[in-house]
Amino acid sequence: MMNPLRLAFRPALSLVLVAMLSACGTTNVNYVTGEQQRGAYTWAQEVQLGTEADQQIQAQFGLYDDPSLTAYVERVAQDVLSTSAYNDPNTPQEIKNTPFYFRVLDSPVVNAFALPGGYVYVTRGLLAYLENEAQLAVVLGHEIGHVLGRHSSEQAARAQLSQFGLLGAAVLGGVVGGGRVAEGILNYGGTGLQLLQLSYGRDAEREADQAGVAYAEFADYDASEAARFFVSLQRLSQQSGQSVPSFLSTHPDPGERAQTIPQLAAQYDPQGTEVNAAPFLAQIQGIVLGEDPRQGFTEGNRFYHPELRFVLSYPNGWQTQNSPSAFLMGEPNGAAVIQLTLAQGTSASSAGRALAQQQGVQASSSGAVSVNGYPAYRVEGTAQQQSGAAGFSATFIEYGGQVYQILGLTAAGSFGQYASVFRSTAGSFDRLTDSRYLNRQPSRLEVTTVNSATTLQALLQGRTIPGGETTQSIAIMNQLDLTTRIPAGTTVKLPG
Repeated sequence: MMNPLRLAFRPALSLVLVAMLSACGTTNVNYVTGEQQRGAYTWAQEVQLGTEADQQIQAQFGLYDDPSLTAYVERVAQDVLSTSAYNDPNTPQEIKNTPFYFRVLDSPVVNAFALPGGYVYVTRGLLAYLENEAQLAVVLGHEIGHVLGRHSSEQAARAQLSQFGLLGAAVLGGVVGGGRVAEGILNYGGTGLQLLQLSYGRDAEREADQAGVAYAEFADYDASEAARFFVSLQRLSQQSGQSVPSFLSTHPDPGERAQTIPQLAAQYDPQGTEVNAAPFLAQIQGIVLGEDPRQGFTEGNRFYHPELRFVLSYPNGWQTQNSPSAFLMGEPNGAAVIQLTLAQGTSASSAGRALAQQQGVQASSSGAVSVNGYPAYRVEGTAQQQSGAAGFSATFIEYGGQVYQILGLTAAGSFGQYASVFRSTAGSFDRLTDSRYLNRQPSRLEVTTVNSATTLQALLQGRTIPGGETTQSIAIMNQLDLTTRIPAGTTVKLPG
């Protein structure tokens, strides 16, 4: 099993991106349109950047452990890719010789994205919200369109990112100021994530939509099926109280796309006919649904990690975010943040001393401590950032053969207010022994056929809704309403 809590990122990759962006840019060929456009990187640089960033993405989110599902997504993706300019005889060999990689990420978030150089990702959360292979083909085609359209290179050239903005993965990275702590701080925002923050413009998104429909149609899929998925995205955004989910903030409105996708598909004659619902649903049968408690979960202001067998308390009212590589705790107004990760080093003391010696770090105190009987080392002080000094408290704890880092950060002037919060949070780290939490298991998707006419509302009675989902989101997942009458013989997706 892969370690469920991976090491925090290091800043080296950011330097690669800085070096690439230090050039004046280049003229690229957009392999979706065949037209020339201004870009920040050559194709070789895009491949290098994507290859490096792919490692960060895998560490940040984790790959979903289902070889059969992964192979299935790969097969559909390669079929769609084969219909694109990737196989066009006029496409340069440099492009055609570049392998594309398609990965399923172990995340409940409904999302898909691509990195330059041929890296495409879909989440298990997205797969659960799709209904058939045709919808998957359009999503994959859309992301392939971003890669072949070289939209990251184009957007990076427009963004003209500064070196500081690209060094967010450096020690205590990011910025503190203006009463809020940036989301990318504390080694959490590596270059792979920074690439994702280079939001494509709406023209690029529409171009990728056109490519996704075209590639799926050429692969004989009924691309108009994707319209129902975009209706689901619109419903998800409405449920969350946002006009558009954050990862779609620069995309055309989902409602607009639900209308344009069938129009784009209708342009192809003959139109694709393959939908392939049954094989798709067979592949996602048993997929983890919602948040996976084995990777850690919160309950009553405590964070439990069954796999790593530890528990941590966090301040009342603070917001949290969990991923395979870090657990983040944020003060509601963004004035302070605490991050739990694995640290580099063979002991708490060596890891603490390494931090104290980092450039720009001024340690005001450091020394050995004990946390619930476990050897620990604490470093406190300030770190100089472009926006000013940040105050920090870092506690390194030896536990289970590994070293954990609990790092609190705030503006230097606010350190006195939060120092005790940082220390008490670190001091709550302890062994998890309660079997109620150690044995917590994830909910898995159950694909079933209803024997008699019913509704989703009735089918969900008595079932436990997994963390991160609601009865309404289960309805959206089925591309139905809770009270819609479901005929006998219909296949539905339920939490198991």
